[in-house]
Amino acid sequence: MAGEPLDFAIFGSSPMALLIAGVLAGSLGKKVCVVGEDRSAFRLARGADVSVAAVTRPETWAMLQACVPEVAKLVTTVGGRSAFVRISPLFIAETPLGAEALSHMRHTALGFDQVIERVTDSGLAGTEAVYRIRDALTLARPQLEPALLSWHAGLGITHYSTRDAGITVKRDGSARIETLKDNVEAAQSVLVDSSAIAEYLDAEERDRVMRVERSTAILTEPTRPLLAPVMVYPDSRVLLSQRPSGGVAAISHGRADEAAVRVGACLAGHGRLRRAGQMAFTAISTTDGAPLIGHARGTKAMVVTGLGTFGAFLAPAIARHLAGTGSEFEKSYFTAREPGRGNSRDAVSDYQPEIVTEVAA
Repeated sequence: MAGEPLDFAIFGSSPMALLIAGVLAGSLGKKVCVVGEDRSAFRLARGADVSVAAVTRPETWAMLQACVPEVAKLVTTVGGRSAFVRISPLFIAETPLGAEALSHMRHTALGFDQVIERVTDSGLAGTEAVYRIRDALTLARPQLEPALLSWHAGLGITHYSTRDAGITVKRDGSARIETLKDNVEAAQSVLVDSSAIAEYLDAEERDRVMRVERSTAILTEPTRPLLAPVMVYPDSRVLLSQRPSGGVAAISHGRADEAAVRVGACLAGHGRLRRAGQMAFTAISTTDGAPLIGHARGTKAMVVTGLGTFGAFLAPAIARHLAGTGSEFEKSYFTAREPGRGNSRDAVSDYQPEIVTEVAA
């Protein structure tokens, strides 16, 4: 049966996608559905949500300064105080270029009320520089995600599974979702998660400004505490976070064998660790290291990618931009990060380590 026409179809299952959808339907009054993969409590997370990152652009720090308190209030309202945790993550440079980028990050972030310090006694081998950022936030996905789904139900947001629905993203950017019970049209598709971008965006447009790569999530058996609850290695594209059980959840660029070597190097001081779980997945990054938000060429679908770990903390601003109600600063920020041509995005490019990438099949 044909449903009521919708304003937006948000493609994604990550906290960023779910927060964007909730803000659009809640405070902005839009008619929204979510199209995503089935959830499983046993599936390893393919990302992490941290309110700081190895970014050097002052305008990005200004956006985070404005949005993080708003997101903290929102997730507390939706999921309670256990929905996020205050942490002091470490950022570890393994190359001279990485050390230069983190130094630039530090000087820029200090201008936006970040407390960031160089760590000179980390004991980490093979590093060029280590920085700690105090009082950052990370979202507690196991606690937050069920609360986000309940929030969506109260807002009338319908969720469709990519496994059970017939989905078409049209060249005008609209979407059609067909199930045994529903036949729904949405005026604007918004591709948020990497799997959706890889599936529905034209390959020519995708490859023009993005990289499709293989990545791996690994869970180790319990080990002694890490030096920080979250440790980010921008040069090798590894992120480590420790679970309450003591196991380390690692997300790494590369196929399983390559990722295991990268993660093993980052955990070298922890002895021989056994893997408790592992999962390969497709990841999307931008070729210039900058966020990418805007209409894709060819299909006119909206793409939201390249925000690394901090995307969820910009979700309200992204939602306002999609709805055309953002502030002048938000409009300026996102307009500058639209898919451009040639060198038009040079003014917003950010640190991107030079490593060999492997295109996902």
